[in-house]
Amino acid sequence: MTDRDDRLVPLARLDDLEVGASKGFSLELDGGRLEGFLVRTAGAVFAYRNSCPHTGAPLDWTPDNFLDIEGRLIQCALHGALFEIETGLCIHGPCVNRRLTPLRVRVKKGTLFLEKRGE
Repeated sequence: MTDRDDRLVPLARLDDLEVGASKGFSLELDGGRLEGFLVRTAGAVFAYRNSCPHTGAPLDWTPDNFLDIEGRLIQCALHGALFEIETGLCIHGPCVNRRLTPLRVRVKKGTLFLEKRGE
């Protein structure tokens, strides 16, 4: 992928997403709607589509609440499935060994950007 700015969609300021926090986003992209979320760890920011691989339901309990009580795993609000933050792999629940759909993000000048797929 090239570093063309037209392939980068701004999502949030990095400073607005604390370590250990998650944040949802919704945007019009390429003629469709993309529902996704970000999770920031001490070392990186991860992004996924907001869709459980088991039912397709949104994962968040309430807006921006995608993590379990300890903040170590992503948790589906519908049936409690648990996913690793770093890989999106389901490790507990009805979709074990399936994965969340990852989205590519990049930090540039303090802003988190979604990388659109190449054309």
